Amino acid sequence: MSEFWDVFPVIIIFPTFGLMFKWFFEYRTRRQLIEKGLVDENVKYLQFSKMEQFAPSSLKWGLVFLFVGVAIIVLRLISEYIAGEVVLGAMLIAAGLGLLVYYMIADAARKKFQLEQKHNPDSQNVNP
Repeated sequence: MSEFWDVFPVIIIFPTFGLMFKWFFEYRTRRQLIEKGLVDENVKYLQFSKMEQFAPSSLKWGLVFLFVGVAIIVLRLISEYIAGEVVLGAMLIAAGLGLLVYYMIADAARKKFQLEQKHNPDSQNVNP
């Protein structure tokens, strides 16, 4: 059974990176097709989420890394009292909190934009 746990990280890491590269290259290909105008206008709305219009994805990843970094620093300061498994759990919880904060920021920006559109419907401004 210990041989399985020696190989387990390889079984998880390589397919995960492969899937991430696949998603990235599909995204990039679709984006290039849309920019060149080789697809229908309706596909543009399916490809890119409306949430990115209100809060950029860089904000999302910045918040995730910020929360995980703070969790690591805090747990390193009190590391003699905490087991290693708790550190990993705290990092995952911090990443989840970062995503929740991002969602709240993006949702607030979306609601603000919709409220402005409701009061000023003739405005052609798409970005908040």
